Amino acid sequence: MGRPIISTDFQGYKIVAVGSAVHWGKWKTFFDFLSDYIRSILGGDWGNAEIAKPLNERHPIMQWYDAVCHHQQKTIPEPGKVNTAPMTGATAAYFGLAYNLYLLAHNIEVQRKFVARLKNPDQFQGAYYETLVAAWFILSGFELTLEDESDMSKSHCEFSAKSKNGAMYSVEAKSRGPNKDHLDVGMQLAKALRKTAAHQRIAMIDVNVPNDPPRPADVWLNEVMGGLQRCESTLTVNGQAAPSAFVVVTNHPYHYDLEGPIGGMAVLAGGFKIPDFSLVGRLTPVRQAFETKQKYADIFALVDAVQNYRIPSTFDGEVAEFAFGEAERKWKIGERYELPDAEPRATGVLTTATASTAEKAVYLGFQLDDGRSIIMTAPMSDAEISAYTAHPDTFFGVVMPVGKRLDDPLELFEWFYENYRNTPRERLLEHMASWPDLDELTKLSDEDLLRAYVDRIVSMTLARGSC
Repeated sequence: MGRPIISTDFQGYKIVAVGSAVHWGKWKTFFDFLSDYIRSILGGDWGNAEIAKPLNERHPIMQWYDAVCHHQQKTIPEPGKVNTAPMTGATAAYFGLAYNLYLLAHNIEVQRKFVARLKNPDQFQGAYYETLVAAWFILSGFELTLEDESDMSKSHCEFSAKSKNGAMYSVEAKSRGPNKDHLDVGMQLAKALRKTAAHQRIAMIDVNVPNDPPRPADVWLNEVMGGLQRCESTLTVNGQAAPSAFVVVTNHPYHYDLEGPIGGMAVLAGGFKIPDFSLVGRLTPVRQAFETKQKYADIFALVDAVQNYRIPSTFDGEVAEFAFGEAERKWKIGERYELPDAEPRATGVLTTATASTAEKAVYLGFQLDDGRSIIMTAPMSDAEISAYTAHPDTFFGVVMPVGKRLDDPLELFEWFYENYRNTPRERLLEHMASWPDLDELTKLSDEDLLRAYVDRIVSMTLARGSC
């Protein structure tokens, strides 16, 4: 979400609009652009001065840059040609920072003081995390308003965030210092809650620990969220009981292993002093879990953005394998095709399609000009399989969510809910005609009736062992 990438091609140059500024260069990929963009934001003189220092004395950003250059030298066999390489800790951190700065400038602004904090080694870690937090909020559909940092009359949060449904939040970001041997974030929460907030609070806290040794999910849940839960009855702010807040705890340890593959990312969310959005896991009825997710949809959208944070490769959203010639987009729903293999030879519009990577084939549904509907198959190349695996929802040229195995009751509830949400009330009551409590069900509102129906269907499905 947020503003889309705005770009065009002109006389061999790629022109990119970032907020009110325009940039141009001979970039093939969005990573090419980001590489130049971060240098323009931080300044060439500053970068060159850092490069002149011994590597271990350079600013962290320039240490990342050095590792990125070495990674490119190892993985790009032919300079000037688009190449695929694994994402390392250095590339994730360096290009991630560039992407975050781009998102800030394109959707809000990048304050000079903010960039100055990034350049200051003593303030860098906190400022870097703030760029990640801002990026996650932008990508999950919030509109951000940065606080006035020149106003020294009172403390304030990082920014205000307005969700798609109009709800307002005050957001504070805190990152722990390095070299901690525990996962306690109570101190960071206390500091976040001391800030003056005009709206419901969201405290974003980065644990900032390496992925060595790897920690299982129950350790994160028990140590991090269990510790925060214990703070609910003891934490005070300015002598008063601490206010409520949504708490989102993350860990993105890219910078601890610059040459290794990225891993160890984590995100947990809960409600501090928000009873129906508990900090610790607990068994709840599936309908109650669904209603909690609906009620706190803004927080779930934010968590989803953290989990699915990706740096785009292309300027127009096209699948990279198609954009750079590794594979050809052969099939696009809504397009007309000549079908010489049809009996008899025919022309028709592709109306539906699916892929089977196991069979290395696509199944294509056509509406023919003569009124017939047919299904045909076509082989998939290895590049096409790679493209489909990375972007299954857009492989056929339109956004078409791909079905998946439902792994838990909540996903099953959501699936049934989406499929029945437009069903007329009368039809639902027909389905419930044999239910013993039909008289009570008829008194429910349309929404409650739908949820009651789905809840019962899910229970019956689980009882049959179908999920």
